[in-house]
Amino acid sequence: METRTAGAAGGPGKPTGSNSGRAPRSDPTGAFYKTEMYPLLYRINNYLVRWMRKKYKRLRTFAKAHEAWKRVTSQYPLWFAHWWWLHGFW
Repeated sequence: METRTAGAAGGPGKPTGSNSGRAPRSDPTGAFYKTEMYPLLYRINNYLVRWMRKKYKRLRTFAKAHEAWKRVTSQYPLWFAHWWWLHGFW
């Protein structure tokens, strides 16, 4: 059995070995490749188009939905938060 005091070398909250119950630590600098997010952001856009086509009967065809999508993205380029990333405003 290991006993620890408040001034022990590891200190409270510091891992002393391999503990599979702990979650991995994130990068403390917050640095990551923004381009790695693009597939996820485009997928979100695809979900939005799918929702739009199901909600509005007049947009059921791909051509009409695509035209409406171009119109919305040009009129409101920052309407959704993830569009900030896609349009380079981050």
